[in-house]
Amino acid sequence: MNSLRSLCDRSNSYHGRITLVFILLAAILEGILVTYWLFALEPKLRAEASAYSQALSTAQAQLLAFEIAERDGRLRQEKLHLAMDKILLFRVPQSEKPFTKKISLELDYDVVTATAGSLDFSRGDKKPSNCDTLAIPLFSPTSRELLGIAHFSNNLAVIGNLESEIRTKLTLASVLIILLLIIVWLTISSLNTRLSNYAGDLARARELADKTIAALQDSRIMLSPTGHITEANPYAANLLGYQQTELIGRHLSTFLKESNLFKGRHLENFILEKTLGNTELHFIKKNGTLVEMMFSAAMVLDPEGNFNGIICFGKDITSLNQAKRAVEEKQTQMIHAGRLSALGEMATGIAHELSQPLYIIRLAADALRDYFGRNATEAIEATDTDKIIGQVERATTILNNMRSFGRAETGEMELLNISRPLHLALSFFREQFRKNNLLLQEEIDMHLPQVKANAQKFEQIVINLLSNGRYAVLACQKRQGEGYTPTVIIRLYQDEQDGRLVFEVEDNGIGMSPQELDRCLEPFFTSKEVGQGTGLGLSIAHGLIKEMAMELVVGTTQGKGSLFRLFMMPASTS
Repeated sequence: MNSLRSLCDRSNSYHGRITLVFILLAAILEGILVTYWLFALEPKLRAEASAYSQALSTAQAQLLAFEIAERDGRLRQEKLHLAMDKILLFRVPQSEKPFTKKISLELDYDVVTATAGSLDFSRGDKKPSNCDTLAIPLFSPTSRELLGIAHFSNNLAVIGNLESEIRTKLTLASVLIILLLIIVWLTISSLNTRLSNYAGDLARARELADKTIAALQDSRIMLSPTGHITEANPYAANLLGYQQTELIGRHLSTFLKESNLFKGRHLENFILEKTLGNTELHFIKKNGTLVEMMFSAAMVLDPEGNFNGIICFGKDITSLNQAKRAVEEKQTQMIHAGRLSALGEMATGIAHELSQPLYIIRLAADALRDYFGRNATEAIEATDTDKIIGQVERATTILNNMRSFGRAETGEMELLNISRPLHLALSFFREQFRKNNLLLQEEIDMHLPQVKANAQKFEQIVINLLSNGRYAVLACQKRQGEGYTPTVIIRLYQDEQDGRLVFEVEDNGIGMSPQELDRCLEPFFTSKEVGQGTGLGLSIAHGLIKEMAMELVVGTTQGKGSLFRLFMMPASTS
């Protein structure tokens, strides 16, 4: 008590000193923020913006180079105009200002097969202001020859907006720091003047601190030295779907997919390290779903320096990761679409080249059949002639399907009988299944309501799902050997309860584990051996399904098979 009275007597003399210290601290912090902006952040922002501008213009230049390489002169001009317009339409998020104001081409007509000056287009503002002009070389996508130069006039106002936004945030942060210092100063001054009742003031300060931390949009969990929860803020409890009282006393590992954290050897390593840096962890909610968190932890020591507990902080990054995965999936689809376009052009060319010799073979076979008919012969050659005609008709059907599958995709949705693109996709697999002794069962209702969809995209979905089923049964056949009948069942019908059309691909193959099922639709994830898969088939199919507002449900049992079920709304109710 005497020491408290002595402290109270000295509090008045300390008041002026404390005020001076806080003024100096505020001035130093403001100086640090200004210095950081002028000598670190602003130069860095300009350098990063310049690098981003260079990288984006280089990527856009490759798109222009690809269109310049087009051989059809009229089509090349149209594609160049379209590509340049797309680049000019690109807007920077949030600001909605054009990133590129003007594009002009300067081509080397010794390399480009076109009339001199015919492709030196210029699109955008005639005299763009406040721009950074970049000269990007255009290389041929096939021969890597220099086709010319593309001049990009990129909007410097975008960089200025970014700097202004960050400067505003720094200003706001400095104001908040000053306000915080004032609040702390006022709090200490208040505690100085009311030192006799310091116990009550300390309790109120603790309550204010708890409420402030509880209001933070981050999870805060306190653990005992053994890893059991002793305290959790409301945000953490709500995020996991529990009441705060339900968390107390339970070990943190019961909520983690990575359940070994803070147990055994991992706990000993944490005690030695004293902190756990930002680590991405998966927390299990009460309903069984997963929450992705950026998690960190630090050791709490008592006044004597002994290990007294662990304080943990977690930030929900589920939405952020979902957005990243969506971007990766779109990029993957763009790459795959380019490859499919090239394959489609090759298939169309092959079909065209083969149609002529097939036509000649058919004419010769028809002439032979007429000859044998006039002479009423029953020689084996007459029967062979009918076989030749049948095989020519079969080859012609296959070539027509190749032309249809390889035609340029419009991306438009149309009303169609979904069984037609389904049969077209199946035509690529029936002979493969027969040669490999795989049973392909087709249960297809031909009289179903029309669906609003894109035929080529649906064909791609069917091909990807059938390829997946074929691999599953072939892999299972290798494992089980004789006595196993590899079977893939295709069904198309209308659900009697909700009226939706259902397309199913079911196999009795190797199936998937729960972990594989969780990730089977992710880009680049594959359970196949190295060199047998890219991990893109199901991911691309899932992306196309979402584009056409359809629903995919996957069921599987490891070692017994899988069922992919696709639901579609009829056009009358969609």
